[in-house]
Amino acid sequence: KHLGSTSQSADATLISESNKWTDQHKLSGIAYIYARLEFDADAFPNGLPNISAIVQGKKVFDPRTSTTAYSTNPALCIRDYLTDNKYGFGASSDEIDDTSFTTAANICDETVSLNAGGTETKYTLNGTFESNATPKQTLENLLTSMGGIVTYSNGNFKVKAAKYVSPTLTLDENDIRGAIGLQTNRSRRDNFNGVKGVFVSPTNNYIAADYPAFTSSTFETEDGGDRVFLDFDLPFTTSSSMAQRLAKIALFRNRQKISMTMNASLKAFQLDIGDVVNINNTRFGFSAKTFEVA
Repeated sequence: KHLGSTSQSADATLISESNKWTDQHKLSGIAYIYARLEFDADAFPNGLPNISAIVQGKKVFDPRTSTTAYSTNPALCIRDYLTDNKYGFGASSDEIDDTSFTTAANICDETVSLNAGGTETKYTLNGTFESNATPKQTLENLLTSMGGIVTYSNGNFKVKAAKYVSPTLTLDENDIRGAIGLQTNRSRRDNFNGVKGVFVSPTNNYIAADYPAFTSSTFETEDGGDRVFLDFDLPFTTSSSMAQRLAKIALFRNRQKISMTMNASLKAFQLDIGDVVNINNTRFGFSAKTFEVA
C-alpha cells in the first residue's frame, strides 16, 4: 500500500513484475494498493474479486487548535474542501470565517444520548466523492452530514450546523420599511410527512443501504391520512441513528410553513443567513415569534 505522499517512490515490486511500470510511475499524492492474485478457478469462480479498503482521508486544519490532523468533523472537512486548490473551491484562508467554522465544529462534536442506550457524536462525515462531480454538488452532499448550510457574504464563506440557537435580536413594526409578504401555507406537492433514504452502512461493508425511515403520525393526520415520503440520501453518514436525526431535522424544517418577506431598517444588518430572529407584529398576532433568516 502507498499512502499518497507527494514524495513517495514507485512501487518496487510492481516495477520488477511489470515491463510497463517504471521508477517514474510514482503516483505522487495518490493513495493506492498494488495487489497480485494468482489465478485459481476454485478460489475465484466469479473472476477477479473486488478489493476494497477502509481509508482515513486527508488531514484537515482545525482553527480551534491550529493543528492539522485526520478528523471526521463535518465543519472541518468542509472548511478543507473550500480551501482545497486541487479538488475544491480554492478559497484563500482570508475568505474563511473561522468564527463560524469553530462554532459549527463544536456543535458537531457534541455528544448525543441514544434511545437504545449509549451516546454518539452529534454529526460526523465519512465517505468519498468523485473528482468529476461539480464542486457545488459535492459541497451540497458534504453538508448533508450535519444538516448545514454554507453561505458566501461580504467576501467570506460561513457555515452553520443544524442546531437551534436562541435569537438575540427582535424586529417589530418600528423596523419595517415597506409592505410585508406573508405565506401561511405551501403547496401540497411540497409537503411530506415522512423521510427515507440511504446511508453508508458499516454493517453492509460500507455499501449504501436504507436507514430506518422517520415518520410523524401527527403530520400524516394533517395531510389527510396520506403517507408522503421525501427521499433524503445521506452519502456521508455511517450511523443509522445519526441518519434518523438528520431525517427528523429535514422533516420538521419542512413543516415550518409560515414564511414572511419584508424590507427592514439597518438594524437587520446584524442578522446573517441562518440566524434566528424574534418578530413582533400586532396585526399578525406575532409576539416574539421566531423565524430563521433564509
